[in-house]
Amino acid sequence: MNSYSFPEHVPISDAAKDLISKILNLDPSKRPKVDEILLHPFINHGGTIPKTMSPSTLACPPMIGNQE
Repeated sequence: MNSYSFPEHVPISDAAKDLISKILNLDPSKRPKVDEILLHPFINHGGTIPKTMSPSTLACPPMIGNQE
């Protein structure tokens, strides 16, 4: 049995907890395959996985590290 627990002070959705718990299964044969992960409600959001990124996503690169 997996002994991982989620921190109480950090808000984590039930869908995220479910997926993480499945991925962290100690028995590799019971872990979800990539296609199963992509179909999981946490990732899939009801079939709305974008196939490409919108140009606005690329307009402002993410900030990495300490930006002073």
